Amino acid sequence: MESNYNLEPLISLIDDSNLEVYGAVREKLLGFGTTILPELETALAVSTTLQQHDRLEWIIVELKKTKLIEKLALWANKEDKSLLEGWIICSKIDHPMLVDEKIELLIHKITNEIWIELNESFTSLEKVSILNHVLFDIFKFELNTLEPDIPENCILNNLLMTRKGNLISLTTLYAIIAQRLELPIHVIGIGAYVILGYYGPELAKEIHGIHADPYLFYINMENKGAIIGSKELAYVVQKNNEKAEDTELLSKSSIIKRILQYLKRAHQISNNEEKTELTIKLLRALKKPQ
Repeated sequence: MESNYNLEPLISLIDDSNLEVYGAVREKLLGFGTTILPELETALAVSTTLQQHDRLEWIIVELKKTKLIEKLALWANKEDKSLLEGWIICSKIDHPMLVDEKIELLIHKITNEIWIELNESFTSLEKVSILNHVLFDIFKFELNTLEPDIPENCILNNLLMTRKGNLISLTTLYAIIAQRLELPIHVIGIGAYVILGYYGPELAKEIHGIHADPYLFYINMENKGAIIGSKELAYVVQKNNEKAEDTELLSKSSIIKRILQYLKRAHQISNNEEKTELTIKLLRALKKPQ
């Protein structure tokens, strides 16, 4: 969609040798917002000098960052939001040219592989065992224990290609696939720790009584989807120095917030100020009121 601004006079001044003129033009173009991106990209394609090309490219990159922030703010305010969409937006911090459709195809491939093996007559344990088998035995997904602090651990396309991620990324991928398979698997936060729970309150009451834990069992991504009960969960919580009273069911926005918090820390560790700043702005976009 083209903007309603006449940009030709401004674009012609992009190459001006006077830095004050260029600075004024740059701020004017940035002030128009993301609607002028198509025209700037057209101008970039026909730029005649290296300086004009570099300056146009810088403005385009800055406006694309703004567009990414706007997209996440819109996503956060949707009632029926897609966890996958939110994660794709976050991944574009590091891979701005990421193609949504390619990610969708890869997720569909994994999901379909599991769906073929499932049967309605299977128990919840059997269904999760199949999901685990496909993810961890066939596709070989695993925790990246050798490089735990790199941002790639939380970048979706990198996870799908290398099959290596961290606790929050593997948990999020598992939750997305489970949702597509219509399995009642929820992401649960216990302090900074995350785990998956298989929700089945009615069956749990039948088996364990009215005060039973509504989750039939828990699924631990630290150990290739190991199925554990409440007692084992208490041990895991203690081992990770967390408190059981800090347990909460994580919303889609909360999951994306944790992914962004990890990315922020990873970029800080690698001293990438530009990406750290962008991640901070995306975190702020999640907090914007409707």
